Amino acid sequence: MDSAPTPPPPASTATLRSVPVSERGILAALGDPVSLRVLAALSRGERDVHTIVVETGLPQSSVYRKLHELADHGIAYVPRLAFTREGRKVEVFRARVREVRVLLADGAAKVSVTTRQDAADRLDELWQDVRRFGR
Repeated sequence: MDSAPTPPPPASTATLRSVPVSERGILAALGDPVSLRVLAALSRGERDVHTIVVETGLPQSSVYRKLHELADHGIAYVPRLAFTREGRKVEVFRARVREVRVLLADGAAKVSVTTRQDAADRLDELWQDVRRFGR
C-alpha cells in the first residue's frame, strides 16, 4: 500500500537528513549567484558559516539566509555542531546534493539529482525500512 509523500518539515527541523531534495529548490539555487557560491563552498566538504564567508567574500547574513533556504529545500543540512576555539557552538553545514543534471527536452526541464550518501544516510534509510516493514 503506497502512502502519499509527506511534506518537508518546517525550517526548525532542517538539520534532519529526511528533508526531501526539492526539484524547485534546486532550480532556484542554480539561478541564484549567491546560492551557487555557497553550494560551491559546500562542494569542498563540511563548512561552518564563518569559513564560507571567508572563502566566498559574501556577507555573513547572506550566507546564513542562503544556507537555511538550501536546508529548507533539502539541498544542505547540518550533520553536526562544533565548538570554536573561543567555545562558541556553531552549525556545520554539508551539501546533500552531489550532482545535478538539467535536461531541456520536449518543451520541459527535467532535473536529475544525485545525493551524497554517507554512513549516517545509509543508517537512516535502513531505520526507515525497519520502521516501515516492522508494522
